[in-house]
Amino acid sequence: MSMNDENTELIPEGEKPKNLVRSAKDFVSSVLSPLKSKDVGQMVEDFTAELTLVAEGLSEDQEKLQQENERLAAQQTLLESNLLDQLHNVRVSIEEAQKSIDDLSRRLEKAEKAVAEKKIKKVEGFTGLLRQATWLAAVIIGGWIIVTVINFFK
Repeated sequence: MSMNDENTELIPEGEKPKNLVRSAKDFVSSVLSPLKSKDVGQMVEDFTAELTLVAEGLSEDQEKLQQENERLAAQQTLLESNLLDQLHNVRVSIEEAQKSIDDLSRRLEKAEKAVAEKKIKKVEGFTGLLRQATWLAAVIIGGWIIVTVINFFK
């Protein structure tokens, strides 16, 4: 027995095409039954009204998104402007600090030169003082020798 034999035994031969057509008709009738009870014009109007609501909602959403986009663009522009101003202020501060550092560096160099010159003068001053003291000692010793020699011959 094949599959066809089994199926044919379940449905009598005369009823096969009728049942198939009847089941297809019943299916189509059940699908179209809601349409039969309502007026097609009314259904089109309802559908159009719903689509209009959806389109209006989408339009409002798009308008809100556009406004939000414009607000964010304005805010971004303001932030960029503030950031550029702050960057300019930082550059100015850096330039002023560099000028101050250069000025302090020049002052430090002058102070170092002055200290070095004072040391040289101190050394020269000390050397000059030592020379004067040496001459004074030589004069005193020479005077003493002369007085001693004069006293010896007297």
